[in-house]
Amino acid sequence: MNLSLNRPIPYTQGWKQTIAIGSIVGAGLSMLLIFLEPFDTSEVQLSYKVLKLAGYGLCFLIPILVMHPIENALFKKQQYRWYILNELGYIIICLLLIYTTCYFYNTYIVNNGGVASLKGWQYFMIYYGLPFMPFLGPLWLYFRNRFGKITLPESTMQKDITTTITGENKKESLTISVSDFVYAQAQQNYVAIHYLENETLQKKMIRSTLSNVQKQIPDAWQVHRSYLVNLAFAKTISGNSRKRELFLTETPEAIPVSQKYYEALQKRGSISSLK
Repeated sequence: MNLSLNRPIPYTQGWKQTIAIGSIVGAGLSMLLIFLEPFDTSEVQLSYKVLKLAGYGLCFLIPILVMHPIENALFKKQQYRWYILNELGYIIICLLLIYTTCYFYNTYIVNNGGVASLKGWQYFMIYYGLPFMPFLGPLWLYFRNRFGKITLPESTMQKDITTTITGENKKESLTISVSDFVYAQAQQNYVAIHYLENETLQKKMIRSTLSNVQKQIPDAWQVHRSYLVNLAFAKTISGNSRKRELFLTETPEAIPVSQKYYEALQKRGSISSLK
């Protein structure tokens, strides 16, 4: 579980993409209310009914726009990484804000002067908010992943800073300069750490997981589910839609790269591309 929750995923940083996602999913919510008429909406008599139901789309969009500067600040604080755990927390907080906005909109606009209360909010969340989660959640996550990108800073490793990498067995440890770390590869229950010692590439096996090693080398980047790399050693990338590889200066081994990281590496000026 720790491995999956701490895995970096694509992040939607731009305002344009965020507005597009909020508008698309918000429009989907509005159309669902207007055309399918759930919760006996067809029996409710309202003036400007279609217009008021369409307004729920804005109730979805506005909280997303309010939260975007906050998630961007967290993204930058985490060295331009966004994890599954971040995404889950963000979605939960946003849904609470969205449903709360919908509740006040329903109380004061749709019902034209109703009275808000804690019990009313709780009832709305349980009987109106929760049933929409299977629709809103997956659709929202899909578009965030679709528009999201991996961002790689030009400079990653800091010189003259040492780190001690420990495994499940505390007696297993490796102390190296972070700038000497080259790459790590997950191999079943072990991680093979490749690093420089006196300008010679060395290898040490530690019983651990890739996510635990990454926590101890914060500037390492997981470009594939089985690999962490020091992008300071990145030399060239090559590939196509089926196979993508990264080559490092200190080893002839080709490092497999996921699609999102491949796109980010192509934009990185310090790495040349081989077709």
